[in-house]
Amino acid sequence: MFRVPPFAAVALILHAPLSWAAAEPFTPTSDDTVLEQVAPRAAEAAAVRALDAQRRALAAHPDALPQALAYARKAIELGRAEADPRYHGRAESALAPWLALADPPPAVRLLRSTLRQQRHDFTGALADLDVLIGRQPDDLQARLTRATVLMVQGRPADALVDCNALLAARGNLLAAAVCVTSVRSLDGHAAAAASALAAAIDESPAATPGERIWALTALAEIEARRGERGTAEARFRDALAVLAASGTQDPYLLTAWADFLLANGRAAEAITITRDQTRIDNLLLRHALAQAAIGDPALADSIAQLDARFTEAGLRGDAGVHLREEALFALKLQREPQRALQLAERNWHSQREPADARLLLEAAQAAKQPAAGQPVLDWMTRTGIEDADLRALAAALKAAGR
Repeated sequence: MFRVPPFAAVALILHAPLSWAAAEPFTPTSDDTVLEQVAPRAAEAAAVRALDAQRRALAAHPDALPQALAYARKAIELGRAEADPRYHGRAESALAPWLALADPPPAVRLLRSTLRQQRHDFTGALADLDVLIGRQPDDLQARLTRATVLMVQGRPADALVDCNALLAARGNLLAAAVCVTSVRSLDGHAAAAASALAAAIDESPAATPGERIWALTALAEIEARRGERGTAEARFRDALAVLAASGTQDPYLLTAWADFLLANGRAAEAITITRDQTRIDNLLLRHALAQAAIGDPALADSIAQLDARFTEAGLRGDAGVHLREEALFALKLQREPQRALQLAERNWHSQREPADARLLLEAAQAAKQPAAGQPVLDWMTRTGIEDADLRALAAALKAAGR
């Protein structure tokens, strides 16, 4: 895999950022200009057929660990692409004989940590990752996964240890750069992080489409938090262009892009990109939020669908996975601030990303309980996070509490 020159990561983060110019928002010159493309459903069908072929091969040899691992990895990959947890269940079923062991093989333990992370069992995921890294400190995939979990938990200082290990290994330095800069963007070094990540992307022409989408999306989110909307939009569009060319799916990118559009009063555009993606819960929620913003009469149907899906998730025992989305649903669409606050507080106990912080502050403000936002204010002080929206919400909440 292509290696980014060593100076493209650490030096840029710890020292002065590179100069850069904010890109202007793109304005189409024709109604025929294509801004986004939805990945063809044929691609999903082909992926499902390939997975089914692997399942049949595994059924003939259910005790073959290499085949079980290959099937589980493919199922997890498809589950992420389609935002469909059923594929994660298939992965667990394939690995069941080894998951039942007191000390499963390292490759199985790594996949179990990923599956636990998907279910928001972050404690379980970290337990597996701690064992893996304790036994093999140079397990870079385990390091990257643990850093991701620690960032989700709002622990950037701990995550940085693993990110720096990725840098020191000099393997996939774009992945290492995304890891380090994502952390540094949360601990008071957002401008330097954005410059470093932009440089790493520019110096990684051989990166895979998936890696480029991941890196560009991370950069767009950093710039959006900094209040650099024009630059953020340019990076989002770069990521969307790579996605369209690859013919793949990336629900995370589409959700982040929809959130950006909604935050900037562009609900009509959010409607367009989510309209054909409502089978994915997160994108159905953004579709409904956009409908609410423009007064779409079809909003009632979307709300009914969301209500049914959250109920179904609760019956499956997956309610904890959707706490952020359910709190947002209660706050923005059901107009139930007290319930939204309860959900946002529960969510904050496990997830402490900027979106979770923003949600708790908004819910505390709507419920007229400014003291409920104090954990977020403390976290902002402790991490030094630079986020224009969070700063504005924090100031409003402090004023309300006086």
